[in-house]
Amino acid sequence: MFESVEKEEKYAVRKIAELRKKPHIPSRLLDLVEQVWDIQVKALHQALIPKVLPEDMTPLDRVIQGAPLLPRERFGHDTEQAAELYTLFLDILEGMEGPMAQAARTLREQGGPLMGEAFAAYMEGNETLFADFAQRVPLAPRTLSFLAQSSLTPSVMAVAMSMAEALPADRTWNQATCPVCGSLALHSQLVGKEGVRVHTCSFCRAAYRTVRLQCPFCQERDAAKLPFFTADEEPGYRVDVCLSCKGYIKTSDFREFDRISLPVLDDLESMALDILAVKRGFFRPTPSAWGF
Repeated sequence: MFESVEKEEKYAVRKIAELRKKPHIPSRLLDLVEQVWDIQVKALHQALIPKVLPEDMTPLDRVIQGAPLLPRERFGHDTEQAAELYTLFLDILEGMEGPMAQAARTLREQGGPLMGEAFAAYMEGNETLFADFAQRVPLAPRTLSFLAQSSLTPSVMAVAMSMAEALPADRTWNQATCPVCGSLALHSQLVGKEGVRVHTCSFCRAAYRTVRLQCPFCQERDAAKLPFFTADEEPGYRVDVCLSCKGYIKTSDFREFDRISLPVLDDLESMALDILAVKRGFFRPTPSAWGF
C-alpha cells in the first residue's frame, strides 16, 4: 500500500524536473512544493509516533466490510515535529512575498492556539476552521489548510505505514473510502496491462486497489452515470466524473507513455483539469495533495 520511500525520492527529483518544463505551472509554486517535499521526506524518517496495538485496530472482517482499520480522528501523530514543521513552513511562505506571505504573517500573529486548532480540525476532517480563515485572507484562502496538512502528513503517513501490513496485499476494496483511515481518495491511477484502478488516500497517502467502475465518493456503479473526459493539452490524464453526486477525481493513465507517476505530483501537474471540471459543473470533495 506504500511505495518505497527511497524509490519515491528518486522519482520526485525527475518528476519535478519534468514539471518545470510545463509553462502553466508557476515556478514559485514548484519551488514551494519541492521544498515541502524534501522536508516531509526527512520528517517521515524521523517521526516519533505512538505504536498502534492490534487491539486498537478494527478487526479485519469489519475492514473488509467497509470499516477503516483506524479512523483518522484516532490517528496519533508526532505533535512536536508537526509544530516545528508548521513554523518552518511559515518561514518559507513569508519569504515568498505576495498574498501567501501576508496570510503567513497573519497566522504567525495568531500564534500557537490557532495552530493547535488547525491540527485538531485537520485530524478530524473538519473544514469549518479553514473555511472561516479563508474569508479573512481571500487572496490566499488555503494557506492554513496547506500548513496543517503539510505539517501533519509525515507523521500521519508514518502511522499508516506502521499499520498497513495488517491488511491483505493486492485486495480489491469495494468501499469508496481508504481501508486504512476511512478518508476519501485524492487521486487515481490506472496501472498494469488490465488497467487496474488504484486510489491514493487524501489523508494517510495509502494506495489501495479498488473497483474500476465506481464513483470514489458515492459508490455509484451505473456506467451511464460515470463518464470521463480528457484534454489534448494534458495527455495521460483523464477526469472521471459522477452524474449522481457531481464529484470528480483525476486519473493518471501512463500505460502508453514513458512517464513517472507520483500521485501527489500528478495532481499538481494536471491542475488545469480541475478548472475544466469545475467549469462543467463538477466539484472536488478533497483539497489538493498540498492543501490548496
